[in-house]
Amino acid sequence: MMTFADYASVCYVLAYAADKASNIMREKSKKLARSAILLAIMMILIYLRTIVPGYQLAFYFLASLVLGIIIIEYGPKQGIIFTISAFILSLIMPIDKILLLLFYSFFGIYGLIKHLIEKIKSRILIMIVKLIYFSIVFFINMYFAAIFTGIVPAIMLKYNIWIVFGISLVVFILYDIMYSSFSDFYINKIKRYIK
Repeated sequence: MMTFADYASVCYVLAYAADKASNIMREKSKKLARSAILLAIMMILIYLRTIVPGYQLAFYFLASLVLGIIIIEYGPKQGIIFTISAFILSLIMPIDKILLLLFYSFFGIYGLIKHLIEKIKSRILIMIVKLIYFSIVFFINMYFAAIFTGIVPAIMLKYNIWIVFGISLVVFILYDIMYSSFSDFYINKIKRYIK
């Protein structure tokens, strides 16, 4: 026959287990809610790119930072899930699908690529791999832009492709520096306030 102390012990263990389960569910709910909010912000930024002229790259840059927040908060696996979700949701938005593919081929996945590349120990090798990645994506995007739109991008008609590539490379390096600065700022100044 169980004594009162035995009942109390069982009740304590059950209460402890329920509390732990509740905390786990609470954390999962927070993670889901934050991810949904960040997904909505990313979709708004991608949509604004289509309706606010002159700031297309700025909106793409800001949208790509959202993925950086997901990776910082929840890791690269959640970043992959987030990117796939964002891509699928973007497909139903009333925006140019070619531009959408160009966005996801570079900006949309850059946070994940950057996270993987920066695991390399050598800073020089990191920069070389980033530049190779950018070069490959640049030329693939130019090729597909010409195929799907039937025209060479207007900027290519006005300037030599190597001049455009060189300028784009400088812009990419600045983008990478700003992305890193934002990530550091988020980790050091903002992350601690998000509980």
